[in-house]
Amino acid sequence: MPQAAAAVLALAVTVAAAWLGLTGALGAHPFWDVQVALIGAPLGVVAAALGLRVTRRPPGVALVLGGALAVAAVLAAWWGKTAFVASYAEDRLAGLFWYYGWIAACTGVAAVIYSAARLFLPPARATR
Repeated sequence: MPQAAAAVLALAVTVAAAWLGLTGALGAHPFWDVQVALIGAPLGVVAAALGLRVTRRPPGVALVLGGALAVAAVLAAWWGKTAFVASYAEDRLAGLFWYYGWIAACTGVAAVIYSAARLFLPPARATR
C-alpha cells in the first residue's frame, strides 16, 4: 500500500504545482507548463518504482538520483530557453532542450517525491 500512496502523492503534488503555475513561474512556456508535468510525473513515478524494485536499493539512492536528474534538467531547460529566445525562435534544438528539459525536470521531481514518500511512509502491515 505505501507504493500506491507514494505514487498518488508524487503525481498529485507534481501536477498540482504545475497547475498552480510553478513551472511557468520558473521558466516553462505558458502554452505547455502543465503539459510537461502531465508527461513527466508518471514517467518519474514509474522510473523510481522500477529502479527501486529492480536494483533493490534503498529509497535514498533514488532520492539522490531523482534530485540530480531534476537539477540537470532544469539547467538544460534554462540553456534551451536562453538560446531559443536569443535566436528569435529559430534554433530548433534549443527549443527541444527547453521543452524536454522541463519534462525531465518534472520526471526528476516526481521521482524525488515518490522516493521521499517511500522513505518516510510507514511500511505496510501484514494482514495475517
